[in-house]
Amino acid sequence: MTAITGVRLPIEWEMFGWPDTPDLSGVTLCSGDPAWAWDPAAPAFSVHTIEPTTGDAVEGFAVDHVVLLVPELERAISRLDRINVTPRLRMDVSGRPAAFFRVGPVLEVIQAPVRDASLYGVALTTDESLESLSLAWRSRGLDVGSVKPAVQRGRRIMTVHGLDAGLAVMSSDGAAA
Repeated sequence: MTAITGVRLPIEWEMFGWPDTPDLSGVTLCSGDPAWAWDPAAPAFSVHTIEPTTGDAVEGFAVDHVVLLVPELERAISRLDRINVTPRLRMDVSGRPAAFFRVGPVLEVIQAPVRDASLYGVALTTDESLESLSLAWRSRGLDVGSVKPAVQRGRRIMTVHGLDAGLAVMSSDGAAA
């Protein structure tokens, strides 16, 4: 199966109380300029690739989805099709056409006013209470938004603001509001 195995974003993961390269259920997060690692090979986007790396496991968290912004959704779908990855769902996200692909975590591809494809951020899932997590992260000085219903029915989400990449944390599938 073709899968995303690593994501590098300009986020210092230690500020969340994690190791500098956390492994969240098989996807390793690294700090630095946006890039990703794939197994066996990345699709042909202008996103930099990195070699897969080993991280330190962080229990209770997983990468739910990786967000990729693209100038043309149909062209992006064609590029993913070349590595045998097809969309599982298509819909508008905040008024923009989007497609969703299962590549380990979900790859959410959104058409946006960008010149080239670019990694925007990640959404994580946790088994922890989002309220407890938001309090713990606020105590570390992080700007964490309110917990609110997610687009997916039965799930909730909170966003961490003030970072150089998008980061959200969601409740696990089917978690009651």
